Amino acid sequence: MTLIAEPLHACGLVESSWVRASAASFPRHTHDELVLGANLAGHEQIWLDGKHLEVPAGAVTLYNPLAVQASEFGPQGVEYISLHLDISALQRIMREHNLGPGHGCPTFAQGVLHQPELYRSIIDFAGADTAAEQEAALLQLLANLFEQAPSAIGEQAPAIERSVALMRAHLHQRLTLEQLAHAAGLSKFHFVRCFKKARGLGPLQYHMQLRLIEARQQLRTGAHPRDVALGLGFYDQSHFINAFGRVMGVTPTAYSAAFRRP
Repeated sequence: MTLIAEPLHACGLVESSWVRASAASFPRHTHDELVLGANLAGHEQIWLDGKHLEVPAGAVTLYNPLAVQASEFGPQGVEYISLHLDISALQRIMREHNLGPGHGCPTFAQGVLHQPELYRSIIDFAGADTAAEQEAALLQLLANLFEQAPSAIGEQAPAIERSVALMRAHLHQRLTLEQLAHAAGLSKFHFVRCFKKARGLGPLQYHMQLRLIEARQQLRTGAHPRDVALGLGFYDQSHFINAFGRVMGVTPTAYSAAFRRP
């Protein structure tokens, strides 16, 4: 029996872990939190509400507070991310953003869910590198969880444009969600939701793309990668190299050298 759980994040709302298990099981049990899982690889078998269900890779599991469930993992193994969301914190968010009555125990459709956006947002939260990225990913996760009505085309378009204008004016530094949401005139929750629907990326990720576009332009004109990293407000040269490489597939130095060749 092998069961390895690696703690990831813990905050006032969420505790998360990355679990690898094979030939293992959790007997029937319950939690006082809302529990979300994203199955990354392998097949999990669960028992819930008297039914045996299969959880394939790419699926989400959701258990409402105090739901009794059990899990079993075969010898081929399974890998998944597990999030435990505090109910009192969820209630507070519901009140602050008019998402519901804000009292009582919020419940959702539970079991095995095939919701790619929610699945992706769980992974993004688990993989967030900084506190700011973690907060943005969490807000997007909650927006997907509450499944608000789809935004109309162009919803909050002027607000989104104001935030993008602030991004373009501050390519030399990292902006916070507070600054961007304030420029948009929206709460952070609704800003993250509307921005991603409008632009296809979260606001912090979008700002990073704008900064990397500026970096490429400077490198093409012969600027030294070290000076570009410093001028655009990256933590250090390593941070710049990693961010640039994820998008371009090469280092800034290699990219710059390509434009110096005859």
